[in-house]
Amino acid sequence: MTTRTEPDALLLLLGPRPGRDVGRWLQAGLRAAVADGRLEAGAVLPSSRDAAAALGVSRGTVTTAVDVLVGEGLLVARPRSGVVVAALPAPPSGRAGTAAPHPGGAAPGVEPGSGPRPAPGARPVSVGTPDPALFPRAAWARAVRDGVRGLADADLGYPDPQGLPALREALAVHLRRARGAHVAAEDVVVVSGVAQALSLLARLLTAGRVAGARPAGPVRVAVEDPSSRGALELLRDAGLHAVGVPADVEGLRADLLPDDARAVLVTPAHQFPRGVVLGPARRRALLAWAAAGDRLVLEDDYDAELRYDREPVASVQALDPERVVLLGSVSKLLSPALRLGWVVAPPRVVGPLVEAKRHADLGTSVPEQAALAALLGSGAYQRHLRRARLVYQRRRRLLLDALAHALPGVEVGGVAAGLHLVVPLPGPAAERAAVTGLLAAGVPAEPLSGTGVDRHESGVVVGTARVRDGDVERVVRVLRAASLTGSEKLVR
Repeated sequence: MTTRTEPDALLLLLGPRPGRDVGRWLQAGLRAAVADGRLEAGAVLPSSRDAAAALGVSRGTVTTAVDVLVGEGLLVARPRSGVVVAALPAPPSGRAGTAAPHPGGAAPGVEPGSGPRPAPGARPVSVGTPDPALFPRAAWARAVRDGVRGLADADLGYPDPQGLPALREALAVHLRRARGAHVAAEDVVVVSGVAQALSLLARLLTAGRVAGARPAGPVRVAVEDPSSRGALELLRDAGLHAVGVPADVEGLRADLLPDDARAVLVTPAHQFPRGVVLGPARRRALLAWAAAGDRLVLEDDYDAELRYDREPVASVQALDPERVVLLGSVSKLLSPALRLGWVVAPPRVVGPLVEAKRHADLGTSVPEQAALAALLGSGAYQRHLRRARLVYQRRRRLLLDALAHALPGVEVGGVAAGLHLVVPLPGPAAERAAVTGLLAAGVPAEPLSGTGVDRHESGVVVGTARVRDGDVERVVRVLRAASLTGSEKLVR
């Protein structure tokens, strides 16, 4: 039986309308209502005209919010039937201690683009790292002062392996607002970057501590193909068998996920290296696969906040917090040198993960945790994010425009997001020439073929964060020359 949501009922679901950021309020409120079941699966939403009139907002505000949630897989737009609430996986019984979403609201070893193994002490700059010149030094210095000043004497002993409570609370607030995550402070584990998070989770999977009992043979984990070489190395070092699943313009082919895999590692907000977003239908298929076999989805929130053309899609974790483990860090926005990251996990994962963290290093540095908590709490993190988006968006756009003019036969795919571009090339010789030329010019680059698991395409992954105006011509000259290498020609 179809349930129709009356326009006036939306006010009861959403709560009081704020004086500003009405669009964000509407998106977050609808997202929370779907996630916690107040808007049931199959319920038909009012028309945009009726909803706008009932809420006292513009029709454009309503349609924008609906479009965002359709993209996240929470709503489904059906011709002649209107917009309906998507059917989400039912959480297992016994879930406790999870806060509803608030209505207001990669690293060394795992860094995609880690490139060839460097000589000792001379690590190349990866394609996914930010421009260090943008690091908010003054704001960070104030955050260190304020954060450390607020620490109690007891905080300066061995750290809580789960993380400083103040930082876990600040991260929970931030992730609810910025990523639509279904998270409370007790769901957060502070780690030394996504690299450590993935390493710890891989070892728990290998030992059969999470996602079902350990099988007799090697534990299989699905990964996107192409994917991050650094992440693959971490999984394999932990004794896992990585199984490649093709990723195309809609992201991971969730229909091809193997039944015998215990987990999948996915970058849904901005797939590395293709730069695409996981489509709504595939999000639902991914979660259905996880629910069918009590499997885990390891969501690397790669480049999630660095979306330039619209608000970022919410995390997949928001759709199923019982089965999705959300991984994130400050490596893309602030600096990988800080070695600060987080894991948002269900209770069955939090306990073993905290124990593994304790055995790994006794906990993450407390002064740095306190500083990040202060940076988040003061609003300085958000101000830096807005500034960084403008700078990186401009640099990306300049490079894309120059490539379109110089290489009209080359199609650079992906959404307007992140710190890298993928430029396809005609073959291995062209790929080698491009990578060599760009690295010699001081531009982060790595071969696209090296990111393949089972399939290997030729091209170059170019880091865009440090490509300033004066570098654009040099980058284009290298890529144009490389494209003419070999028997096939992209430029005619």
